[in-house]
Amino acid sequence: MAIDTSAAKRIKQQEEEKKKQEEEKKKQEANAQSKIKEIAKAKHQVKPEKVDEPATTKAKAKRERRPEGLERPPEIPRRNGN
Repeated sequence: MAIDTSAAKRIKQQEEEKKKQEEEKKKQEANAQSKIKEIAKAKHQVKPEKVDEPATTKAKAKRERRPEGLERPPEIPRRNGN
């Protein structure tokens, strides 16, 4: 009895491909695990104290719209019937 060599070759090739795929998966998993690195958590830092600015700066005097003694400007004519 003669065994079909082409069928045997195909089966052998499929097995080799499966082995290669499994090896590639293992390599990828190993690479993925080696890429992940653990890093230390950040240390808690105390907030800096607020520095109170001295109250020596004078508050600006509020600007007057019209200084005392000046007359009111003349009315501006409008077109709305007034």
